[in-house]
Amino acid sequence: MVKENIHQILIMTYEKLISTMTSIINDETIEKEGLIMVYELNEKRHKQMNEELFYKSNPMTAEFKPADEFEVDFEDVKVKFIKKRD
Repeated sequence: MVKENIHQILIMTYEKLISTMTSIINDETIEKEGLIMVYELNEKRHKQMNEELFYKSNPMTAEFKPADEFEVDFEDVKVKFIKKRD
């Protein structure tokens, strides 16, 4: 049971992404110009994040096509998502 709870904490979600980026953007001690963060996610999590971010910025009627790699900009910080290779 503890292992499952730890696993849940470590899973990147949209909410955790927003929380992480908010912390970074609001932290004046972090130089953000040119900062690129990379998340390497397993195939399932990568597709979930790709789809959720796609529909946050596109109408629900838009056709979602999964990408092996995609990027999102948060002010001066770029976040790349890469599908983990086996």
